[in-house]
Amino acid sequence: MAAHHRYHVDQDGHSITVLSDVRRRRADVLVDGKTVASVRVPRHGAAVLRGELPGDPPDPPKPFLIRVSHAYDAGDVPPCALETDGMRYLMPSVPLTRQEERPAEPTPPARTPGELLRRWKNRIDRAGRREH
Repeated sequence: MAAHHRYHVDQDGHSITVLSDVRRRRADVLVDGKTVASVRVPRHGAAVLRGELPGDPPDPPKPFLIRVSHAYDAGDVPPCALETDGMRYLMPSVPLTRQEERPAEPTPPARTPGELLRRWKNRIDRAGRREH
C-alpha cells in the first residue's frame, strides 16, 4: 500500500487537493494551492477536514467538508469524499509520481496477419499525425 495519497477535484472554479500521509497519520486540504486545514488521522474512523471556498465580494465563502476514510482492503486506496451544498462527491485519487501510475495494459497478440498489418498501419498513421 502506498504511504501517500493525493486526491484532487475542481469545484466552483477552485482547486481542492487532499494530501494524505498514511505513515504519519496526517491529512491536509489545499484550496488553490494554499493549506486551509490539517488534521491527524484517527486509527479508526474517518478523518474530517473542514474548509471554505473563497467567494466573490457579493457572495460569502462556501463551506465544505472532506472525509478521508481507511482503505477497505490492504493495497486499496482509501476513499475520500467532498461534501458541499448538501451533495457528496467522491474525489478521484491522483498519482503523486510517474512511478505510482498504473502501467498500461499490454496489447494482446494479433490473431491473424491481417490484424497485425492493420495495427502496424494505425501506428504509422498516428505517428505521422503527431509530426504535423
